Amino acid sequence: MSTVLKVLLGVVIGGVLLIAGCAALVAGGANEVSKSITKEQNRNAITNGQARALKLGVTLGAVKAKFGKPEDTQESTNAGLGSDSCVYYNIKGGKVLDSWQFCFDGAGNGGKLRSKNRM
Repeated sequence: MSTVLKVLLGVVIGGVLLIAGCAALVAGGANEVSKSITKEQNRNAITNGQARALKLGVTLGAVKAKFGKPEDTQESTNAGLGSDSCVYYNIKGGKVLDSWQFCFDGAGNGGKLRSKNRM
């Protein structure tokens, strides 16, 4: 085999190994990102059964005491209508952005649950 063919074969084998190594690194990184997203989704997450069991009229303070800190909170004040707040909990084992929304009449932990929706 001539020297040129040996060099060419070495370059091809080196290129294939380089591409395979890069693919393995990307796959490993994607797996770590997936694990991180799943961990974040399940932090402060609740089951569908827990959400369905909540009765309308329960206070926001009682929900926080039962489930912990919500993933997100939104407060709003409507002229002449008062204020309300909605809290969001991720769904255990759900997909990214799967959540339950609980909306309460009145601001603060004394607000009463008026609606719940799976998002």
